[in-house]
Amino acid sequence: MQDRAEQTVRRIVEAAGVVIDRDGYAGAATPEIQRIAGVSRGGFAHHFPTKADLGDAILARQHTYFRRVAERAESGPPPELWLQALVDISFDYAYSIIRDPVMRAAVRLSTEPGPYQSAESYATPLSAVTSVLESARRAGEVQPHVDPASVALTLVGCFSGVQIVSLALADREGLDRQVSAMWSVCMPGVARPEVFTRLRLEPPGPGYRADPPGPG
Repeated sequence: MQDRAEQTVRRIVEAAGVVIDRDGYAGAATPEIQRIAGVSRGGFAHHFPTKADLGDAILARQHTYFRRVAERAESGPPPELWLQALVDISFDYAYSIIRDPVMRAAVRLSTEPGPYQSAESYATPLSAVTSVLESARRAGEVQPHVDPASVALTLVGCFSGVQIVSLALADREGLDRQVSAMWSVCMPGVARPEVFTRLRLEPPGPGYRADPPGPG
């Protein structure tokens, strides 16, 4: 019974991802989400009494993704280069946005005017990027002036802007190349020169999965 309930919740969240990604939070109609998910009105309301509950569930997938990143940075085995790990995570996240409508919906929730365009929506991405940069600092990979929290704020802002422009111009086609271009501009101001020359900033390809992998 529990497995069936979990499957129903997953179907509803994934259907909501499709609708919110397409229509936005304000424009997302619950009957359309119910239709795509294949659930009754009562079944929908049982799991998600309010629209905010559904929005919270969508954003939770993004939070889970970045909590895994932070946990890896804080307690996992160290990679060869922390800054390379950060670059790789950015590509994996970009591909997650492309392939997973729930992740796309989470991005739309946090970037369009509405209840989710808030500091809380960005808390886990900022925390995760800060954690990786802190690890890179301890490993001696970053320049002396780098403050991890301030740089994380800049990088998360840059990535958000890149993916919004990529969506507007080409429906995110070539997002990975735009992320690569972002790193080519930003990373020289972060990495020590001897570390920068060792970094791979080119897109690894859409089948790539960083460690830890994103959900989906």
